[in-house]
Amino acid sequence: MPSLNDLASAFALLGTHELEFGLVIAVGVVVLVADWRIALVALAAQYLLVAVLLSTLIPLQIAAVRMIAGGLVAMMFYITARRVQPNRRRRAQTPPQESRGLTPRAIFWVNLPFRFVGLTLVAVGVIAASDQIVLLNAPLLFWVTGLWLTMGGLLTIALTRDALRLGMGLLFFTSGFGIIYLSIDNSLVIYALLVIADLVIALAIAHIASAPAHFQGKRRGEM
Repeated sequence: MPSLNDLASAFALLGTHELEFGLVIAVGVVVLVADWRIALVALAAQYLLVAVLLSTLIPLQIAAVRMIAGGLVAMMFYITARRVQPNRRRRAQTPPQESRGLTPRAIFWVNLPFRFVGLTLVAVGVIAASDQIVLLNAPLLFWVTGLWLTMGGLLTIALTRDALRLGMGLLFFTSGFGIIYLSIDNSLVIYALLVIADLVIALAIAHIASAPAHFQGKRRGEM
């Protein structure tokens, strides 16, 4: 098992441009890619990259807590998705006359070109805001990164109709908010509350996502 010194050495290899590029790709994957497996990998990568970024503001031992929380969140989402997907496939294979009007829902409200345009507009908005607005004493790197994650999270929430993808959007939003806040005030209390909030959000989303599948299975069993 790698020690904190090993993590510190690995984190030191990641520069500013690598972190920014990785977080840009993570948000883009969650917004554009419908496959939940790829989106889940992007969510886990986001937690890792944010932990690396926060390790420049707070001690590494504390920043690693968020990485551990991200692993727990990804595990909860993975278990929930594996539980929900077979029910969706069965509903998709059910003939219309037997499904009582129920059709499998798409992950997003709009198709890929519209999502790409929305993501482009968010990127332009983040660049414009970073040039025109200075948030107290927040360094430019943390201001831009935090704004990108929060806006990307809100865009995901606005575009998705899937509970798990909605949870990913919320978690991206809390990550961006945490980066912006901690760059202004290194409050460990707020950091701990954000980590707890992520776990609570993940539990709530997992329950919401699995509730329809549980209800459908129970109803079929009773019939």
